[in-house]
Amino acid sequence: MASPLAITPAPAVGCAAARLHARRLSSQAATCSYAAPQHRKRVRDSTSCRAAETEVVEEPETGEVEEGLSEDLLKLLGPRTIPTPVLSPEEVLDSLYNRIHDNATEHYHAFYSSELQGITTDPALMLVHMDDHLVHRGHAVFDTAVIVDGFLYQLWEHLQRFQASAEAAGLLLPCSIDQIQRIICETSAAGRQVNAHVKYWLGAGRGSFGLSGAECVRPTFYCQVYTTPLGDLDRERYMRVRTSDVPIKPSFFATLKSTNYLPNVLAVMDAQADGLDQGIFVDEDGMVAEGPNMNIGIITHDNEIVVPPFDNSLPGITIMTLMELIPEVLGTDDLLSVDRVVQRHFSVEEAKAAREVFLAGSSLPILPVVVWDDVNIGEGVPGRGVLSLKALLLNHMNPANNRGQHTEVPYGWLTGAE
Repeated sequence: MASPLAITPAPAVGCAAARLHARRLSSQAATCSYAAPQHRKRVRDSTSCRAAETEVVEEPETGEVEEGLSEDLLKLLGPRTIPTPVLSPEEVLDSLYNRIHDNATEHYHAFYSSELQGITTDPALMLVHMDDHLVHRGHAVFDTAVIVDGFLYQLWEHLQRFQASAEAAGLLLPCSIDQIQRIICETSAAGRQVNAHVKYWLGAGRGSFGLSGAECVRPTFYCQVYTTPLGDLDRERYMRVRTSDVPIKPSFFATLKSTNYLPNVLAVMDAQADGLDQGIFVDEDGMVAEGPNMNIGIITHDNEIVVPPFDNSLPGITIMTLMELIPEVLGTDDLLSVDRVVQRHFSVEEAKAAREVFLAGSSLPILPVVVWDDVNIGEGVPGRGVLSLKALLLNHMNPANNRGQHTEVPYGWLTGAE
């Protein structure tokens, strides 16, 4: 008879991702030292922090024994452990600066926190409290925007979806949507980047470690301006995907832009463990739904662009914009060999047999898929149709072609100029 405490093993979904993550952690641990990292000198803004300039005292080397500890306690602690310090406020700040990583110093440009009630451009201080339900319960929604040549592209469209997500998740805005738009614009200006990414989050707030958002003191809003390493651009000229084993989210959660991205993370890492780039979610009937953070479409041999309905996927701003733009160029040199665009379900098999496959998202904006599982799409290289769609969207993103989809970043706000 089985023990009442017997644990049923978890399904194998995500095991490849776990192994990949474990290998990376293992390789990092191989070079890890128990001594405190050396303090890194950083160029700061006009405001300075005395604690950040404090010299760091290194922790004792592994194997040193604290005087006064009993043998039993030493056995319990083991030979590979060191004392856990209780830090003063000054030491906390020292540690924040010591642990800053290169990607943050180079690519994290500005951060707004409603808890700070302002913006910081110091990556070491871009923090969220642990008791925010955004962190420990995932009770939060988010959305994105991109800065293109000094203009925020389709910010208002993204804010409308952000507001709808908040309502569906039972979240209250901490201020008006117009004030949130201003915060995003001014945080973008503080980042001093003419081309960048912007993410912003709304959380239930701080106040407890329980489940209910009713326990929170007030909702929280955060906004981050960042850039990506140039190397990413080389890797993202095309994508190789696999059919994901990770179960698709239920419709309500799939169509809501919340911070619950564990399935999305596993879909990506499982694909990477197989030497591919992304996993594609498929529903119970074998119909294609979406990628982990992008919509998907195909171009058939019948000259038809097909996009799955949004019943099991997020209604992406980029893919919806594309479907609005395509009829304007049908039959022109801007989009040859395409007769129509439709929304309907299609299977994995139809996608693999398609003439072309593409992914669409606000930061891409369009990427060709050249391999699906072990099958080449078309000739296994980016096709003319997808490249034409990308050019169509890039043209729409260009502020020179503004038809109301661009919001100018108020860089003059930094100096008080109009």
